[in-house]
Amino acid sequence: MSVLGDLVMAASVAVGNAASRERDRDMETVHEDGRPKALGERAKQRWDAIAKEGVGKVIVAETAHFGARELGRRLSNETAKRVFRELGKRPIASATAALFAFDTARDGWRLAKGDIDRREFAERVGGNGAGLVGSAGGAWVGSMVGTLAMPVVGTMVGSVIGGVVGGIGGDTWGRAKVRDLVGGDDDYDDDDDDQ
Repeated sequence: MSVLGDLVMAASVAVGNAASRERDRDMETVHEDGRPKALGERAKQRWDAIAKEGVGKVIVAETAHFGARELGRRLSNETAKRVFRELGKRPIASATAALFAFDTARDGWRLAKGDIDRREFAERVGGNGAGLVGSAGGAWVGSMVGTLAMPVVGTMVGSVIGGVVGGIGGDTWGRAKVRDLVGGDDDYDDDDDDQ
């Protein structure tokens, strides 16, 4: 795949990741004085948040391979050096790794602050990992189908659509699998005491 194709795919993975993580976004539904916000106001607030996060993730995805390449040159540990050199050659893999690290760190911060519990953290990490794999696979399949329909434009549009569909599907599947592993009971809370 060409460098431009790799960059389109990396951006599609970022867009799919942003879409799959939308369910975790906390939005204010009432004003400070207790009045409910109008639907249009909530929609604008959500759109602004999605746009900001999406742009940030696309920038991370598009520049991750440069950072990996630079780390591959500067690290002293030979194993780490080889890993980062290989990531630097593959924009899609480096974008996926960077986005996974970013979202996991953010969820770890939320866990440390007490905003989420350990079960929700595990679900988010599992969903994030599966969502990124689904997003990358969906972007690849979408780009192939789009290329068959209309080269260049179809490739880009198909890649983004495939990334979003694959990201949401993978995230949903990953969360369900983690939920099954930790005992799918929705009322599960490891902090509850039996009284």
